[in-house]
Amino acid sequence: MQSNLSEDARNFLLELIRQEIARGNNKLPTEREIAAQHIASYGTIRLVTAELEKEGFIRKIRGSGTYITPQAAELLEQLNWRELWFFRSPISEKPDCSYSSWLTAEIRKVAAERQWKLHEITVTAHERFFEELKQVTSPGDAILYLPPIEPFSVHILGEFARYDLRPLIVIDCEFGDISISNVTTDNRFGGMLAARQLLEHGYRELGIVLSEPHMKQQRSRLQGFRELAEIAGASVEVIDARISYRDDRADQCEKVLSERISRGKLPEALFVTSDAGANGVLRALEKRGIVPGKDIALISFDGVQYGSTLNPSLATIVQPVKEIARTVFDMFETWEPGLHPQRQLYPYFRPGGTLGIKDAPMQEKPYKIINKQNFVSIE
Repeated sequence: MQSNLSEDARNFLLELIRQEIARGNNKLPTEREIAAQHIASYGTIRLVTAELEKEGFIRKIRGSGTYITPQAAELLEQLNWRELWFFRSPISEKPDCSYSSWLTAEIRKVAAERQWKLHEITVTAHERFFEELKQVTSPGDAILYLPPIEPFSVHILGEFARYDLRPLIVIDCEFGDISISNVTTDNRFGGMLAARQLLEHGYRELGIVLSEPHMKQQRSRLQGFRELAEIAGASVEVIDARISYRDDRADQCEKVLSERISRGKLPEALFVTSDAGANGVLRALEKRGIVPGKDIALISFDGVQYGSTLNPSLATIVQPVKEIARTVFDMFETWEPGLHPQRQLYPYFRPGGTLGIKDAPMQEKPYKIINKQNFVSIE
């Protein structure tokens, strides 16, 4: 009952704020005057005004009164926006240094452009996501999940079926035939792009550094890279950095690549499956006096902006982050119960100084990428 009284009082106060703004006024009556107008208890009005002050609609000045804030009109407009609960993994770095931060920043930007009210909740595990989901959302709410880097068990995948009639999208994961709406990068195609760049720059002794946990995204990058390299007759050495979802990827990649260097000559060119891992690889190379772009070619995956500021700049396969964010909201705005659309968006190559051209003449390509649906064909 108290909840209904508070909600009625809140609606009354919001309408009062709207009316005062329309009149050009910026001051509200006293809480006792409002209570008398609404026929509500003084205590209820005090609780509601405290909430509205916390949300930024009003400001109380001791001894002066209650004033409507400059941003109140915009906040009132946002009350009619659609609501989206955005559950995401923790982020601590700036968008130009971290893929997850970059993707989160784009989600926020597009949400504001499309007039969606975003509620962000940080989760550190899939189980925690489902616990929070039950507590804070209501039927009809749109739900977006950017998961922590943690494998999906059969049990967890089954949990998604409980929300089959809710608009729920998972991003940055590949699920294959499982009925979960998701938007992700076409990682297999990204692996092919990396191999193609190295091959077309004249390299035939290739290495791939697995710098992500062993999830489907990384397996797809490895698959695409190997497929194209093998068709071209190039050798591929797999250097597994043995990353778990608890590891610092840069530190672990630096350690593993240092161990690999101590065992003998590296391949002519390396593809590192994440920018974070490339940080560690670059540190390991620098300590041994190996210069990327001169002594060894290097290409990474993700495309966060900091790579462009390095010297030499980092050649990378760029994830289509802006397109991912736009596609998410396109899917929510056309969502239909029972359907599970899955979108794989194509990454692109960004040149960088770490990808030098080998002195040996380029060989004629024994392959071609026909199109983005049927990737590889032997000529």
